[in-house]
Amino acid sequence: MNNISFKQRVCQSIIDQSKIYKKIFIDRQYLICSKCFTNRKYYILVANKDNYLHLVGVHTTLTPSEFFEKCFNDTLTENDFDFSKKNQSEKSVKGSVRRKISALENINNFFAQELYIEEGFRKNKVSCVIATSDNKITIGFSEGIYSRPKTLLKGNMLNMSTNQIDLILSKEKKDKTFNKIEYGNEQILSYYHKDIYHLISKNLRLNRYIGDMLIYSTLMMSI
Repeated sequence: MNNISFKQRVCQSIIDQSKIYKKIFIDRQYLICSKCFTNRKYYILVANKDNYLHLVGVHTTLTPSEFFEKCFNDTLTENDFDFSKKNQSEKSVKGSVRRKISALENINNFFAQELYIEEGFRKNKVSCVIATSDNKITIGFSEGIYSRPKTLLKGNMLNMSTNQIDLILSKEKKDKTFNKIEYGNEQILSYYHKDIYHLISKNLRLNRYIGDMLIYSTLMMSI
């Protein structure tokens, strides 16, 4: 086991993590809300197969979609990628890939926990419309109606690490509306319902009324 090369370890890791990436990012979409947002009322986070290569950080002649398919189908080999990048030493690229692989291993429950957020995130030469962190990893997302994963960093790289996400909803990619609360509760959902009403399921709209009742009960008890 100790004789396995760095490239072999990378190859096996990105094959293994591609399954989790598909389950968490490709198969599901997320709606996030925060009182800290100033540029938008909410963000919708989605991902495709071709976003995976950005998060891994290796160099390949395969297309991003081909790269993910080979990972997911367990057919990726060491000959399919390397650590050569323009204006970067191999040592530097390997160090970056090592950190990304380590970060990638923490994405499994990323959206089901307390997350920190920053709009207009910039790190090195990468600019993102938003970035989120759980203090273990940071994921930056691209600009657009739907924000897609653009970069993956180890640790909390946010400049404003005290801004938190209040509400995270999710749905399967095939569903039309968001129907599951990943993080937050009915009271928080009620607070944002005017902005996201058209995006949530009938079941969550009902939960919103439960949230209203809870808020009303809390107010009455404080009188």
